[in-house]
Amino acid sequence: MDNMQFGAFVAQLRKEQGFTQKELADRLNVTDKAVSKWETAKGFPDVKLLEPLAQALGVSLVDLMQGRRQEAEILTVAEADAAISQAMGQWEKTTAWRYLRLFRWFLTAICSVCLVWLWPSILYAGKNWLYIPGWSAAETAIGGADGPTAILVASSPTNTILDMLLLAGIPLVLLIVCIILVIKVWRLEKKLK
Repeated sequence: MDNMQFGAFVAQLRKEQGFTQKELADRLNVTDKAVSKWETAKGFPDVKLLEPLAQALGVSLVDLMQGRRQEAEILTVAEADAAISQAMGQWEKTTAWRYLRLFRWFLTAICSVCLVWLWPSILYAGKNWLYIPGWSAAETAIGGADGPTAILVASSPTNTILDMLLLAGIPLVLLIVCIILVIKVWRLEKKLK
């Protein structure tokens, strides 16, 4: 059974029963968008919804899982097991795809945070690498009658190894790792879809 066959069968049965997507969704306590996703092969119902869905559409659970009506009223145990295994496999595949998509968005958010973290280093790279005014020395200008007077107060050096590691090294490595993971997760999503 594939999503296309299942979706077409659900749509056909719903129309035979005279239900709109909204009416069927109300009977199952789901949204009409969920029913639309099932019918357009963009999703698969939760395993807990299969039996209520079959009852609402007036077919057996096996017929629903196979995506067609059975000619014979009695199925062998092997046929019933195969239909149930297919439905469980499809549900697991859909659930895995959802979690992968969620994980990909989480990794993308981490990439964004790393870019924001690296942004000051990128902006001031040509001036003095990793030097951002005000971060390591108190800089102030005091105005007098003959013009401004700059006062610099010395503090720890700006470009220590620890500063470079914290300001650029860690987020850069994290950014590269996240980009690689996003690509791998995206490929897995495409395989599951």
